[in-house]
Amino acid sequence: MDAEGWGGFLTPLIRVIRMSLGRYPSSYYILCATAFLMMLSISMINPILSIYAKSIGATGVWIGYAVSGYWITRVLLEIPSGYISSKYGYYRPMLAAMVITLVGNVLLVFIKTPVQLVLVRAMKGIGGPLFFAIAMTFMMNLFDAEGRGTAMGVFQGIEFIGTIIGSGISGYTIDVLGFKGGFVVAVGLSALALVLLVVPKGLRVAAVAEGTRQPLKVGEIFEALTNRNVMIMALATLAEFIMSTGLIMTVVPLYAQEGLGFSLTEIGFIMGARSIGFVIAMFTMGSISDRIGRKPVLLFGLVGTAIMTVIMSFMVSFYTIAGIICVIGFTSGAIWIIGPVLSSESVRPELRGAAIGAYRTFFDLGSLVGPILMTIVMDGYGVTACFYLASALLLLNLPTTMMIRRTSIPEAGSGEVLH
Repeated sequence: MDAEGWGGFLTPLIRVIRMSLGRYPSSYYILCATAFLMMLSISMINPILSIYAKSIGATGVWIGYAVSGYWITRVLLEIPSGYISSKYGYYRPMLAAMVITLVGNVLLVFIKTPVQLVLVRAMKGIGGPLFFAIAMTFMMNLFDAEGRGTAMGVFQGIEFIGTIIGSGISGYTIDVLGFKGGFVVAVGLSALALVLLVVPKGLRVAAVAEGTRQPLKVGEIFEALTNRNVMIMALATLAEFIMSTGLIMTVVPLYAQEGLGFSLTEIGFIMGARSIGFVIAMFTMGSISDRIGRKPVLLFGLVGTAIMTVIMSFMVSFYTIAGIICVIGFTSGAIWIIGPVLSSESVRPELRGAAIGAYRTFFDLGSLVGPILMTIVMDGYGVTACFYLASALLLLNLPTTMMIRRTSIPEAGSGEVLH
């Protein structure tokens, strides 16, 4: 995308952010900027990770393990992250997450074997829930129900502007600097994110103040886990992330390089195209769900993503695949934006951390299982079978999504928003 194209895309997003400046606290924007840098550093690596794993000797399912390594530890920590934030506050866990991520990026520079790659990715997975899940819980407590969908949409949209830029330049960066050079760039970005979290006083003070509560009890965590809406959202999220990490992030890069002959730069642009659609969804579907309800937006995301995934299996040219994957970014973004909002609104305010942890556990479980499952299916049945499987898993969630219950959690200034 040329400079004029980027300008035309980013201008309306910047306008949305400016319109919100008078309504949102400064700590919210610092958190958005920090998340942006985190996602930028992650996206310098993820789009080409399966190709890198193969270049250092990974074959078959070990390619899936390399992608899944990051999610092995995350899946175990998402629910405990709610307890951690209730006991230690929001700021210290987020700070620890930044340090772990930075150290992990440094170690990636020295990777020599697939086993080392899996282990370092697993270490980085410790930082994921300590930052993203806790940041979401912190942010949910900054807003009432009427503004929560919009605030979450802007937050995740800014995150994935980082994904657009990171994914778009990842292939070119690797072509120019090599894999190690790309990892060094990621180190610099994560270091800058750490500085942004530590230096500004506003976020630190707000996060510490918001985190002074009694730790969650086991019974309260179980209450969140058994909530119908939370579990329905968790299953939809599981299917979406099997598609995202298993198909889009693992199978598609390998297929594009080996089956279609695309360069690393072109593969990076394709991943960036998905992120463009995703960001558009983040800046629009949150506010739409505030008006028409969460369920219709979630249904749109599931059906639209399933249809476009099958259509993509027939595409072979760079521009058609980039266009389809951009639309998939938009439809899957509708699922992403609903996840944390629906989960947090379906439980009592004090259980939001546990509810978001439950939702994100299935987020991580899909990311853990997806690459392994899809590489097995690809080896045994071919690439096309991966597209059909991903689509079928999404459609299986339609009956349960129709069972989402309307709910109204007592909260000052809030109304019923689940339809």
